[in-house]
Amino acid sequence: MRAAADDLGRIVEFGRQFHAYSPWSAVPYDADATREFVARLIDGLGAVFITENGMVGGLLSPLFFNPSVLVGVEMFWWAPKDGRALREEFEAWATEAGATAVQFSALADDNLERVDRIYGRAGFVRAETAYVKGL
Repeated sequence: MRAAADDLGRIVEFGRQFHAYSPWSAVPYDADATREFVARLIDGLGAVFITENGMVGGLLSPLFFNPSVLVGVEMFWWAPKDGRALREEFEAWATEAGATAVQFSALADDNLERVDRIYGRAGFVRAETAYVKGL
């Protein structure tokens, strides 16, 4: 279901869980900044969807080389359960909002091969890989 302002507490807690699991865990978690960012998404900058077991949120972004093409970009996704339903809701929102493509990311952890197969079955292809220095 689409998140509303009264879901912010649960979203911040899901964010804390994701942060603890992620390779970003060495960076301090700022609950207030998370709440503020997610509130902006909910208020119209993007969209956030939540279930009892997870969340996904993101926004529309134009391609820099062709701004007439919009992409629905996932900014965060934490779903120990309900992941597929959340992904499908985000995809539907992005498409209805005018996106011609949807982009999701995956952590480079022990589950990457499994996640790669899940994305593949859903029709996604790898577009790029991110590298981080300085953590």
